Amino acid sequence: MPRYATSSLRRASAGVMLAAISTLVTGCSDGISEADAAFVSTGTPPQFESMRMYGAAPDNPAPGSVYKRASGGLRQGCMAIIRAGDRDVRETVILEDEPGPSFDLDVARTSDGWTVTSDGLTPPSTDPVGFRTRFTHCVNAIRDKYAAEPEKAPFNK
Repeated sequence: MPRYATSSLRRASAGVMLAAISTLVTGCSDGISEADAAFVSTGTPPQFESMRMYGAAPDNPAPGSVYKRASGGLRQGCMAIIRAGDRDVRETVILEDEPGPSFDLDVARTSDGWTVTSDGLTPPSTDPVGFRTRFTHCVNAIRDKYAAEPEKAPFNK
């Protein structure tokens, strides 16, 4: 086989491999429906600059400790960047007692609205009702955390 034929075959194989990998990556990031994206856009408070939902590892008690936390999978982590006056505040909460899997979501404010993406292991499309419930609980937990500290709370305005 001539040398140039082998090189062409390798390039073609590499192209097919690259197309297969990019299809897999695109499939992982396509985990949110238009309806869920619209729900998130309307449910995100205007004070939020961004919000992220992610799987958080449960706390592990010290070996030999009397205190034992229920075993299980990942907890739902929720993090938001909130515009509070002239500064941005990062706030994080972990939902401890939520049954079911945690969800992955990234929401960011843009000049013309919100971008809503999910590139994680558990996209909202796996359980839309569970996702919407978790999203609402995340937003409320962050708002409640601020309500406990009125001097920081941009939601009261």
